Order: sequence, then structure tokens, then C-alpha cells
Amino acid sequence: MQYTGTVKFIWPKETIGANALEKQTIVLEEETDREFKGGLAVDFFKEKTELLSNIKVGDLITVYINTRVNESKTQPGRYFNSITGRRLEQGAGSESKPSGGKKEKEESDDLPF
Repeated sequence: MQYTGTVKFIWPKETIGANALEKQTIVLEEETDREFKGGLAVDFFKEKTELLSNIKVGDLITVYINTRVNESKTQPGRYFNSITGRRLEQGAGSESKPSGGKKEKEESDDLPF
């Protein structure tokens, strides 16, 4: 799954847990012409934090993400989402989308939905 947006905030790297896991989070605002834009916070772990070394606030990027739901260990029955970045493209490269046969067919369809 991918998400294209403008970088609004970059947290500094932090070390968490007993295993000294390195983590860095960014906040993206979606690229759209709608009045109310959505946003997404994406976490990067371990060596993936290096992907953010050349990123700055205001950059347009595409982030390839993994999503997962986890159950709280302290409150059984309560769930939360985890959004983790695995790859990113910056600048003009974020405008190109991977091509696929199904996408080309959808573009040639004249259906109203």
C-alpha cells in the first residue's frame, strides 16, 4: 500500500524498549484538492530510519506502508493500528505509480463509478 503526501512534522529518532529499538515517526498531509485534508503518522524502525535522513518538512513524498492491528497487552479487547514505513520515494519520483495491466484497463473504462 502507498500514501502520497507532504511532510508536516518529523520526530527525532528515539530508542525504545529493552532491545534498544530505534524508531522515527513522520506526519504526512495527503495531496488532494479537497478542503479538509487527511493525515497519516508513519513509523520507521531500525535501519529504515535512514530513509528519512534526506527528508525535510514540506517535501512531497510517497511512502510504501504496512498496516497491522494489534491487541493491547494491558487492556484485552482493545485494539490499535500500527502503520510502518518500508520504502519511500521523494520529489518527482513520487509522481510515478507502478504500472499494471489492471490500471490501464480501468482508465479505458467509461463507467461513471
